[in-house]
Amino acid sequence: MRAPMIAVVAALALTLSACSEDDPPPPDPTSAATAPANPDATLPPMPEVASEFTPNGASTFVRYYVGVLSYAGQTGDVDELTRLSDSNCGGCSDYIRFFRETYAGGGWIRGRTWVNGDTQLWFDSSQDGETRATTSVRIAAGTLKPDSESNPTNAPASAHKVTFGLTFDGNWTMTQLVSGDPS
Repeated sequence: MRAPMIAVVAALALTLSACSEDDPPPPDPTSAATAPANPDATLPPMPEVASEFTPNGASTFVRYYVGVLSYAGQTGDVDELTRLSDSNCGGCSDYIRFFRETYAGGGWIRGRTWVNGDTQLWFDSSQDGETRATTSVRIAAGTLKPDSESNPTNAPASAHKVTFGLTFDGNWTMTQLVSGDPS
């Protein structure tokens, strides 16, 4: 029993001595899943007006949110999208989960940039209610690879009418993201 234990200790010592302070650390095993598929994609800066409790602030926040959706789709980085979305927003959570799972599974999305058109706004000036905004969202054509096992597929350009619900508590937060007009 003593000989196997000495062999294990010796092997462990050799392994540890192989790493010196001069050697670079081994790569983080999660870095491949979190590395952006499109290194040219950049998180859009939030316009200052998007922080204002005004109709212009609300509509600017919606445009910013659509830009963040586009960025998250291009990179798999959902940190800002998560920060801007209420945890009870089902549509928001669906996109966050989809982008996260796609990239974590070795998939990616190329192209497919999101741009919103004219926005119709129902501004709730009470700060206790929900402001709603309906806009057309255009998604450019691109290529999707859902996971490492799937083949890439081409996705055509598309346009959707989307209604967002948002509340203000010092900052805007997305509370709803649904397809179509508000009910």
